[in-house]
Amino acid sequence: MLIMVANKKKLKKIIIGVVIVLLAIGGIIFGVVKNNSTPTFNSFEEASLPYERGTKANSGYVAMTCNVDLGWEDEYIEGILNALKKEDAKITFNVTGKWAENNKDFLLRIKSEGHEIGSHGYKHLDYAKLTYEQNLEEMKKAESTIEGITGDEIRFFQAPAGSFGEGTMKAAKELGYTAFKWDVDTIDWKYREQPDVIINRVKNKDVKDGSIILMHPTKATMECVDDIIEIIRSKGLKPGKLSDIFE
Repeated sequence: MLIMVANKKKLKKIIIGVVIVLLAIGGIIFGVVKNNSTPTFNSFEEASLPYERGTKANSGYVAMTCNVDLGWEDEYIEGILNALKKEDAKITFNVTGKWAENNKDFLLRIKSEGHEIGSHGYKHLDYAKLTYEQNLEEMKKAESTIEGITGDEIRFFQAPAGSFGEGTMKAAKELGYTAFKWDVDTIDWKYREQPDVIINRVKNKDVKDGSIILMHPTKATMECVDDIIEIIRSKGLKPGKLSDIFE
């Protein structure tokens, strides 16, 4: 009888020991996976995600945004500005600090014609892969450069390629920016010579009140920006800036 009790106690200790070892191994594996994972939105609180649409109820607007960053598209910015002027439409241009440094006259023309200017960071990088400190440095450098030229405070921030990481959102929040993406992508960087493709893409999207349309200064966009505006107006909405759709 004593031997049976002793064996039961020994067996219980062995089982407890095995459970402890398995829990320890599981904890190590979880830590390794967590530390080596790429930042994704899955780990964010929903409130910390960049907006894909505006927050203003029944704004009556669709925000048209144009990202300017690489420099090869500069020749088409003037054509886009002329088309917007003809259509009496004011939109948001999101520029990198590096581009702003090299194109002060263009930036001031964008401002003088009533368009809004947002930040696209200082350089065209993958911001999701940057640390919080690196994100903050890039954003602050862009802010200093852009605001130093325009004299206007930056309100909106979009990471290049929409690549937001946890550090990106934290830095944007610290600087008081509204971080945003889009819900209508023209993919005009891919179809630079095909305005019909862009027009059809926008027509087939669910463009609605508060939508955000993403564009770039390409030849195709220059040739069809008036068509995009017409699509917006055909829905009883007005083309506008980000500030028209956000509280």
